[in-house]
Amino acid sequence: MQETSYEVVSARKPKWANPEKNMIDLEVNFTDLEEDWLPYTASPTDTTVEHSRYLYTHALEGDYGDIAEYEPKKLWTPYWEDKTEASCEALVQILLEKGVLTDEEVDTVLLEVTEFKGFSRQATDNRSHNGGVYWGTT
Repeated sequence: MQETSYEVVSARKPKWANPEKNMIDLEVNFTDLEEDWLPYTASPTDTTVEHSRYLYTHALEGDYGDIAEYEPKKLWTPYWEDKTEASCEALVQILLEKGVLTDEEVDTVLLEVTEFKGFSRQATDNRSHNGGVYWGTT
């Protein structure tokens, strides 16, 4: 594999990239690139780019300042909320059983609504899945 490398103008803000302290995150200004201060992770074992090893060595020597400690990434954590729900039909049934509602009053309490769920269209390939007739079913 051919080695690729960019010339480093300068680097700053070194910090350990992992708890093992074998990679360093830096902001780097490369000569050949228009963007200034690109985030870069330097590794001493990177065999594909010389500038990675160069940056790592010079960061260890203190050329870019003290190396900050590794900061673990804050990960998304799921959280749960307990709920107790009763269906409208169950509540109406209870009201009927308790004599609060009559059979005639039930139709005035329950409402039928149509809810928008999204868009669909019939598939154009009828041979493989019957035109989408069984879409969503297993």
